[in-house]
Amino acid sequence: MSKALDNLRLYAGVLKRVGYTMTFGMLNSGSREELLKLYNSYNGHQNGDATPVDPFIIPKTDVFELFGNDGAAYEGVYECGFGHTTEFELKVISNLVKKWNPHRIFEIGTFQGRTTLNMALNTGSDTEIITLDLPADDLATTKMEIEEGEVRYVKKEVSGERFLGHPAASKIRQVFGDSASFDFNGYINSVDVAFIDGSHAYEYVMNDSEKVFAIMRKGGIIIWHDYTNWPGVWTALNELYQNDIRFRGIRHIGGTSIAILAL
Repeated sequence: MSKALDNLRLYAGVLKRVGYTMTFGMLNSGSREELLKLYNSYNGHQNGDATPVDPFIIPKTDVFELFGNDGAAYEGVYECGFGHTTEFELKVISNLVKKWNPHRIFEIGTFQGRTTLNMALNTGSDTEIITLDLPADDLATTKMEIEEGEVRYVKKEVSGERFLGHPAASKIRQVFGDSASFDFNGYINSVDVAFIDGSHAYEYVMNDSEKVFAIMRKGGIIIWHDYTNWPGVWTALNELYQNDIRFRGIRHIGGTSIAILAL
């Protein structure tokens, strides 16, 4: 069953990446009408489980409301796969970071460091990027249970390999630990951009969202990945959107699995 689900996710991921490439191509050509048509028809069910007909209740926004032109820099943008943001998502995140021009970024979930590196490429020389990752040795001792399908992303020989030795790595400070027990107190009211892409289990998304909200500066932005891809993520974000006034401004960027909250 696990192998079948993996195959389903692989096929869905291939189709999604093709759609994103077509979408970004239209972004460059300025064909707003066609791009929005694709956005509105996009349906990101990739979790392999039975899901409600419309589990994504967060209102949509589109990239044109966030930034007009693609002015970001990229590296390894086309190298997509399990655990990665897609080509189009990486470009959206890079442009968001460039637009917000943050002094400090906090990322939960380093994985190979591809998104971390591209955030570094689109920020000033004085920007600090803190990226938190769960060590493979801590899998058995996490405070909460992670999704079974996520174990592969934790069990890796190197965390952040994409930025190690890169000139932009001078902006990046990697820390390790479980986000459910990590001490965030030293970062309160200091973060301009946060990227949440750690465990996709409901309890972890709720935990990470609450912890990150507490460390944000006014005027900052929180970015979540995989809103349309994992039940734990869309359940948690839907609940926050519906029940917590602090998160009422969450928006889903059409054509992506990204949700954002501008503070």
